[in-house]
Amino acid sequence: MRHIVLFLAFFVFDVAAYGQSNSLHCYIEAAKRNSPLLNDYRNRMQIEQDELQRLKAMYRHSLLEVNGDYLFVPIVSKDGGRTSFQWNARDATDYYGYDLGESSGFLHAGVTWTQPLLGNQSYRVAQEQSRITTEIARNHLRMEEHRLERAVTEQYLLCLLDKKQTAFADSVGAVLARQEEIVGRLVENGLAKESDLRLIDIERRANEELHLSSMQSYHTHLMDLNLLCGIADTADVALEDAVVELRQSFIYDGSLFTEQYQLDSLNTEASLHSFNLQYKPRLDLFVNGGLQVGDYAGWYRHFGWSAGVTFRWKIFDGRQRRWKQRQAELQQHSIRTYRENAEYQRQMRLNQCLAELDKYNRREDALKRRLEGYAEVLSDYAKEMEDGQVSVLDYITVLRSRIQAERDCMLLQANRQLVVVTCNYWNY
Repeated sequence: MRHIVLFLAFFVFDVAAYGQSNSLHCYIEAAKRNSPLLNDYRNRMQIEQDELQRLKAMYRHSLLEVNGDYLFVPIVSKDGGRTSFQWNARDATDYYGYDLGESSGFLHAGVTWTQPLLGNQSYRVAQEQSRITTEIARNHLRMEEHRLERAVTEQYLLCLLDKKQTAFADSVGAVLARQEEIVGRLVENGLAKESDLRLIDIERRANEELHLSSMQSYHTHLMDLNLLCGIADTADVALEDAVVELRQSFIYDGSLFTEQYQLDSLNTEASLHSFNLQYKPRLDLFVNGGLQVGDYAGWYRHFGWSAGVTFRWKIFDGRQRRWKQRQAELQQHSIRTYRENAEYQRQMRLNQCLAELDKYNRREDALKRRLEGYAEVLSDYAKEMEDGQVSVLDYITVLRSRIQAERDCMLLQANRQLVVVTCNYWNY
């Protein structure tokens, strides 16, 4: 019994998931999942975390190295009246080569252990810079996700427009088929002319061409949608209807578009702090041990070890620090200018979108009243045409006007939805 319940639960889940497979949300999620740029930003954040661990090891942990030197000082000796080549002579009186009193071969091999003593401050600065770099990558990730949502939504709305135009062509085809049947009976009874029947047939064929054009446009836009989302499918699928609602609360400061400039400013400060670290004292403890000899005959007696500290403190470097500070101030000024301009453009785009939405709303109301008038006239004409009181040409003329008005209304509604998408994009 338990297995049956589990099977039914999984079945219901699969059916529900399949039913949602062609929704706007699923296409957006597919675009985010398949985007190589989003994957790159996620990898950058992980790389930055790994880099922080590397810096922690460099500034706080000890370093163990194996090192060695082997120096040859060859000479050409003429001692004893014999000329010979010696790789590493210890003593000679008549020879050609380096002065053996000043230079001689030696062997050094050992292990060195070094421990930074003043690395905590450097690590804290590196940690802060790594945090800011991670936030910058996360901001880029959010911006790209936001951009993808807009692009996918706009493409999805174009598909829905084609879908509505196809459905409208079907409804017009049904009306023309019914009127063709009525006019056919009128022709049989001598109440209408053959030309009227041919006129309706011409309109029906024109509507079929419009239907095919809408289907072709739907296929093209759907393939572009699949390409945008990384979906490897060339079949036409039925998309679910979607209505994009306008966000009522508006962001007037601190938006996602200005956050990147705040992070750039923080990153500039962190870079300056990192540069200034070279002017801090540096103290390292070292211990080394191994073999160091110049006379190879008794090499086994010269194993040993030594310890000490190294200290460095940069005092003067030609005022590089002052020029670096000047560069950072200029960069901060540029960032502020970019931020103010970006916020100005965002506000202008929001105001533009709101003004366009108001105009679209008024135009849509006028078009709906017009369509209601066409519907009443066509209803009256249909009744009168059955009685032979109205010519087919008059009916077709009004029907054409109604079709054009209906297409204008669908296009207006689609454009209004695109403006809503744009407004929501900038209001983030």
